[in-house]
Amino acid sequence: MSESSSTLDQAWLARAVVADSPEAIVVTDPQGRIDLWNAGAANMFGYSAEDALGASLDLIIPVKLRDRHWRGYEHTMETGVTKYGDTLLGVPATHQDGRQLSIEFSVALLRDDAGTIVGIAAVMREVSERRATEKALRARLAEAERTVTALHAKVADLTNRVTRPTMSVQGWSEQPCTTTSFDA
Repeated sequence: MSESSSTLDQAWLARAVVADSPEAIVVTDPQGRIDLWNAGAANMFGYSAEDALGASLDLIIPVKLRDRHWRGYEHTMETGVTKYGDTLLGVPATHQDGRQLSIEFSVALLRDDAGTIVGIAAVMREVSERRATEKALRARLAEAERTVTALHAKVADLTNRVTRPTMSVQGWSEQPCTTTSFDA
């Protein structure tokens, strides 16, 4: 296989992976406009590629998080540094129909041959169901911990109420029985 056909195969492979990935793959330019929106993104967020291409990421960012998002985005564009390059980030996102999604994603800074950042690629997976399950499990665990704490308190209270056996010798006051060592 010649070098040029190998390059062509690599390009085809990259396009096929992006196009057919069930994960959302989104690429934005330095201003946060969407340049690539694969079928996984369309399925996850409800917007077609035609609706998303050229639009701002505000399309999927919840309103209350936009200021924070854009401060971080602009900082990354200015400095070329992101703390999320090798970290999986979990955040809320918004579907086209308005419902909130829980997503996890990683990002890659895209640089041209001169090293200038020309965009950011994000690979995202929706984890709403898993997050809901984790939240329910945390609530059950907290309830179990409260129950155990209450049971410990009841046991301690009962232990404090238990009377120790006493012994009375005529003329002596009642004293609790204690173990005595008769070793001399």
